[in-house]
Amino acid sequence: MLKPAARRLSTVALCATLAMFAPGCGDSNPAAPTPVAQSESFTGTLQPLGSDFKTFTIAYSQGTTDLSVTITSLTTVANATPVTGITIGIGFGTVSGSSCATQIQAPAAPLNQELFAPNGANAGAYCVQINDCPTGTANCTSTLTEAVTYAMTVKHY
Repeated sequence: MLKPAARRLSTVALCATLAMFAPGCGDSNPAAPTPVAQSESFTGTLQPLGSDFKTFTIAYSQGTTDLSVTITSLTTVANATPVTGITIGIGFGTVSGSSCATQIQAPAAPLNQELFAPNGANAGAYCVQINDCPTGTANCTSTLTEAVTYAMTVKHY
């Protein structure tokens, strides 16, 4: 039979051993992993009255993540002249066949202004679409007079 001091030492050793094999034991609410900010840059060409889209994936699965887009530049294809003082359409959605089915749209997105998806987004595959006069917009007039090269940045976790 073990003496009281030896019994206590044996109990402490047993608890320490069990703790090594039971991570999180006693912690009923482990912390979710810290989200890692992602910034994806996209470029392409946009024709007057046209649209173009790019795809991206949100990997953070512990909840809703912030989601934003900024159109960082528009330049003419013909002579690389910066296009300023106009707004362009932008939207987030999911790929459907060969198009981007947008669920969130901003028909007048100013250059260099970060626009946020109002409710963020969950993990999954998405698309971001840039357009001149969004499809289905009544009485829309093109803001572009010629083809432009665009650059945009999408941020999420």
